[in-house]
Amino acid sequence: MKSKLYMTLALSVALGFTACDENEQFEGELYKKVIYLLSDTDLSFSSVHELGAESTGYVTVYCGGTEHIMKDVTVELEPDDEVLSEYNRLNYDIDSSRFAKELEPSRYTIESFTTVLRADNPDNYSLLPIKVRPDGLSPDSIYMIPLRIKSVSDYEINPDKQSVLFRIILKNKYATMASTTYYQMTGTETRHNADGDVASGISVTRIFAPLGKNSVRTFAGTTTYNPANVTVDEINKYAIIITVNDDNSVTVSPYGTIEVEMLGEPEENSFTTNTLGRYQFNLHYRYRLTPDDVWITMKEVNNQLITVVQ
Repeated sequence: MKSKLYMTLALSVALGFTACDENEQFEGELYKKVIYLLSDTDLSFSSVHELGAESTGYVTVYCGGTEHIMKDVTVELEPDDEVLSEYNRLNYDIDSSRFAKELEPSRYTIESFTTVLRADNPDNYSLLPIKVRPDGLSPDSIYMIPLRIKSVSDYEINPDKQSVLFRIILKNKYATMASTTYYQMTGTETRHNADGDVASGISVTRIFAPLGKNSVRTFAGTTTYNPANVTVDEINKYAIIITVNDDNSVTVSPYGTIEVEMLGEPEENSFTTNTLGRYQFNLHYRYRLTPDDVWITMKEVNNQLITVVQ
């Protein structure tokens, strides 16, 4: 009887020690502070920048853990030469035509690579500002600033979140690359064939992409595309530029090799807002893809639809 009692007591003590060990380990992991950079699972972090001006985005430096830091922590960042190459390898393999590009240093400014997590700040994060000058960037390319944590004055660095790809997303008043911007086009298409004109009513959903502060790009006529697989040759062949002037008149011009001529009265080429409060482009122009093609006249109305996030 005594032997059974001793065995029970020994087992209870052993279980008690095991529970204490597990609790201590759990508490150690729960309260452990690690420094990391905020990003998605692919280490990218998107920052939207409006064309036409310099704007500021932020890299977020976090301190993980359930308790607030008790002292200031200085975090220094530096350029990362490896993370962008790894991103391209994992996402695009050997298709170099789709590779994300490192943003040229002339297009952004990081005044200091150092930021401080403050003990007297109720938030466990700090922001490192990046000034971006997006004018001239293409909506067809991915631009990133690769950064990583170089050093911290205290605590540990999370090795899985020590790098970030700060991605530049273009936008203007009329379109954004943060989502697919759709416009519903309705109107009349007239093909000027050798044996006479052939007119027909049309309706198609178009994609608008931001080019500059007051300009967007779309495809002429009824040609459409999928942003995920459109080619450079298709863009150069079919794309036109729509520019909104100061008086809300609109100018249509070629983007690549297409020929475009504007037609009609001023009000037929204008920017306005429709009855639903959404943007509307009225266009009247003719185009041809090559000098050997027939002219095609477009008289159309483009009404912005709700943007769909990709």
